Amino acid sequence: MKLILRILPILYIILIWIQSSSFDPESVYNLSNYINNYIIVMIGACLELAHLFEFGILYLLLILAVLTFRSLNSKTEAICFTIAVLYGLIDEIHQYFVPFRSFSMIDLVKDFLGVLGIWLIIHISYFKKEESLIGSILRKITHSL
Repeated sequence: MKLILRILPILYIILIWIQSSSFDPESVYNLSNYINNYIIVMIGACLELAHLFEFGILYLLLILAVLTFRSLNSKTEAICFTIAVLYGLIDEIHQYFVPFRSFSMIDLVKDFLGVLGIWLIIHISYFKKEESLIGSILRKITHSL
């Protein structure tokens, strides 16, 4: 279990890289010949919202990996936060060089907000609310492995 939690962030980073390299947003637009425009708009909205979750999930996976070594503190939280946000920046820079993709400041903001949201949930659950379900699960990872 410990090894899996340590490898997950690396696998997830690779998955993000592959997805950024191969997904053509225009492919969704081309579906408009076959699917109702309302559904196309909904798919587009979901893809835009995915940024809020994509890098928040990366932050969570980094935290889980850290917990296999030690308990959380503000320094490890900051390091995981920085890695997740910087990888969002790396992903946007990478997309600049991929045909049919582009660098987007708006996407960077969404990436940051996703990390910030998960950070807030984890920080409050782990440090502020002793009896929270999320906090107790996170603390058990360190103590049970």
